[in-house]
Amino acid sequence: MPSITTALLTLCFVAGKSGGHMLPCITQAEKILYAQPTSKIYLFSSGTDLDSKIMDKHQKIEHYIPACLDSIPYKTPWLFPQFIYNLAAYFLNSIYKLSIIKPKKIISFGGLNSIPVCLAGKLLGIPFDVYELNVEPGQSIKFLSCFTDTIHICFSQTAQYFQHKQCVVTPYPIRFNQEDRIYNKEELLKKFNLSCDKKTIVILGGSQGSVFINQAIKSCMMNKNLAQKVQIIHQTGMHDQDGYKEFYEKNNIPAVVFAYNEQLQNVYNLADLVICRAGAGTLFEVNFFGKRCIIIPLQTDLNDHQLQNAYAMQNMHPESFDVVLQNDNIKTLEQAIISSLDL
Repeated sequence: MPSITTALLTLCFVAGKSGGHMLPCITQAEKILYAQPTSKIYLFSSGTDLDSKIMDKHQKIEHYIPACLDSIPYKTPWLFPQFIYNLAAYFLNSIYKLSIIKPKKIISFGGLNSIPVCLAGKLLGIPFDVYELNVEPGQSIKFLSCFTDTIHICFSQTAQYFQHKQCVVTPYPIRFNQEDRIYNKEELLKKFNLSCDKKTIVILGGSQGSVFINQAIKSCMMNKNLAQKVQIIHQTGMHDQDGYKEFYEKNNIPAVVFAYNEQLQNVYNLADLVICRAGAGTLFEVNFFGKRCIIIPLQTDLNDHQLQNAYAMQNMHPESFDVVLQNDNIKTLEQAIISSLDL
């Protein structure tokens, strides 16, 4: 990320509504605080429960400004007047807050709430930077790119979406450091109550979990020949955590099951194989820890940005990343697991 060298620095960061926006935003903010402890960092976010939980664990950022802004009501057009009213109120409140804070710069990591904050800054003569972490930019970043000259991107392919702008390829702000990759595997396995004799599969569905991946893994573990050779560390999200614990116990599969945890360095270190969605953060973290990975990208009718992330990462590191699609047969995933683990 670009360094900003000012003795007394005030910056505003803005992101929200998912761990994929919030965590890299906070990571970059904390890096600036580490380099310049006298800096003042303000963070605007959407104020969701997830945002609040993440912020509770990042006390270094003292100035937190939550503001709830619902998604654009495409499917419920009668709610548009209320949405426009809320958007206008957020914009006016942002003007008020920014005029008091007087930041040197606004730094956006995407999300709908970035738009009123960045436009308020533009009106006040405060420059802003935008960071697009995925291959395919989100709607907010596309819109905001019209008002800024430089876009920071993590995948070189993203430049095709901003042909008339200057794009700077910038490293993804990984929240881990080199020390996080130093570990004693035997001690870690004991800590997790796992065995040295089995391959460890780590399943990550992102901050909100993945029902599809959870169910796909359950189906794969019905293959007894595979199940008896592996142990599982499973981040389920809020989707039936207790139910998956019971499933692994019933089928005698050693497993550690949890809903969500930011401190994943030990989990990554123990992994022989990671199975995950194609959020940019997860992919860059898996690559940072040098792990084999099967990516199952989320595909929806609205966009396929995860599919593009998955293929971009596979093209960059074909020896480490495989892609299995949601509509592939479950046997395809089974075979990918067996092949990746040399079982």
